[in-house]
Amino acid sequence: MTAHALTRRSLFGGALLLSPFLRASMAMPPDPMLAAIRLAEAADTAYRAAGLISASRRPGGVLNPEWRAERIATARVRFEARVNLHGLTPTTRAEAVALVRYYANRVSHADPVNVRGASRAAQRRLREVFARPGAYPLDRAAWASLSPSLPIPAD
Repeated sequence: MTAHALTRRSLFGGALLLSPFLRASMAMPPDPMLAAIRLAEAADTAYRAAGLISASRRPGGVLNPEWRAERIATARVRFEARVNLHGLTPTTRAEAVALVRYYANRVSHADPVNVRGASRAAQRRLREVFARPGAYPLDRAAWASLSPSLPIPAD
C-alpha cells in the first residue's frame, strides 16, 4: 500500500477541480471579478510560501530539480491568475474596492527594497483598469480611504 503525501500542488489542484462543484451548489453565482481576485490572492500566497520554503531548503544555495519545477509551476499558476484578473473590468463599487485592496495588499507584501516600484506598478495598473469604458468611477477620496499605502494617482 502506498501513502500519498499532500503537497501544495495537489491541494491547489484539488481546490481548482472542486471549485465548479462548489459554485454550482451556491444559491447565487459569485461575482467573476471577486472570484478572480480570490484566486489571484491564493496564487500570490502560494508563490510567496514556495519562495520562503525554497530559501530554507537550499543547501549551499542550489535548489534540487524537483523543487525548481514545483516553484516554476507555482509561478505559472500565479501568472495565469493575474492575467485572468487583469482581463476583467470592475463595474460595481464592491469590485472596485476589492481590486484596490488587492493591489494595496500586493504593495504591502513587496520586498522592502522594491516598495516604490511595486507601488508605481499598482498605480499604473489601476489607472489602466479604471480608464476602461464601463469601469466604476473611483473618486480620489474613496481611493485615499481604501489604500493608504498607495498614493493617489495623477490623471
